[in-house]
Amino acid sequence: MENHLTVILGAGFSANAGMPTASSIAERFNRDLREKLLSASSSEWFWIDDKDETFMHNGRLNYDYIAYSYVFNELVKSYVADRGKFIYYEDFYQFIIDNFTNSDWVEELFEKAKKALLTDKPFFLEEKNKEYYKSYLFAFDHKQFQKVSDILNYLIGDILSVIPKNDAELIEIYQGFIDYISQFESVDIFTLNHDLLLERILELNGLKYSKGFNVEDSPISHNDLSVPYFNNTFNEKIKIHKLHGSLDFFQFRHYEQNGMWLQPTGEYDYYMTTNYSTKHNSIRINPDTKEILQDYNLDIVPKFITGTRKLDTIDNDILFKQLFKNFGEVINKSENLFISGYSFSDEHLNEKLKSKEFNYINQNPSKEYPFDGNGKNIKNLNELKNGS
Repeated sequence: MENHLTVILGAGFSANAGMPTASSIAERFNRDLREKLLSASSSEWFWIDDKDETFMHNGRLNYDYIAYSYVFNELVKSYVADRGKFIYYEDFYQFIIDNFTNSDWVEELFEKAKKALLTDKPFFLEEKNKEYYKSYLFAFDHKQFQKVSDILNYLIGDILSVIPKNDAELIEIYQGFIDYISQFESVDIFTLNHDLLLERILELNGLKYSKGFNVEDSPISHNDLSVPYFNNTFNEKIKIHKLHGSLDFFQFRHYEQNGMWLQPTGEYDYYMTTNYSTKHNSIRINPDTKEILQDYNLDIVPKFITGTRKLDTIDNDILFKQLFKNFGEVINKSENLFISGYSFSDEHLNEKLKSKEFNYINQNPSKEYPFDGNGKNIKNLNELKNGS
């Protein structure tokens, strides 16, 4: 592919802007989590950290916020006891997924959390308070195990939603990156990051991009406007493939009305938005007739994959499977490779990288390019400025 560049971005690329690293995310979890979580009326979950008084008040109106903070506190204690220390959040996620297949283990965990809560707040069981406080214990007696996984995604999303640097700083920090990719006629960017930093950087520099989501023939609508849905069509010079998902990716699961019950069909569409109302109130339509097929979406959890066994998800999901297929097809034809902040710990990617010799630039302060090829290793993005 002449004058084409393939880009691979890892967490180190975002760390240049002060975005949270794996260790800082681990610190958020590896502490006493009792009453550190907030539950919004929208069903979304947030950390108490850096929230104002109004936000915290609203996040405590839902009774579940206390129960699940104690559940997560017990999860962390169990994880640390098993591993010896809190390793990193993806391993913690996998620990939860693996252990939640054991119903006895989950029952015991919830019971420990309930006991800890009642030890801290014995007045919950006093006869005069019992009726009032029973709502705070509802989650223990009516367990929703899937909710734990959803809460974890929300909490990670809350951490990654804030870009610490202002726009002027971002332009300065990433000027070398922009200078370099602008030399090429077409660019495919494969990023492992869930955050929206890359999109912001490109927008600040007036560079259009496509993420494979489009409004044409979209089956998702909001206020009579088409919502971008994933159809793997890229219409811009810069193509972004978010291999592990994104904070603005959501799944619209298909249901059919079966008498009084909703029956899942197993089918789904992915749509993309950062708008609150669009996320919560989109509907599914027939794109040809505009007939409303489904006026509700039961799943507004941001869709990104984590854990230490991502291939299980990738192989069984239409979006992630396609994005990794895109990577294989592009990398097979590509000659020029730029890597930033990637630790070379993803075997799925490494298999493709070691299969041929690239003309590469690898930006990483501590990890050199480990495969054969023709190129150079650089410490920071400033070394790319002015096409150097």
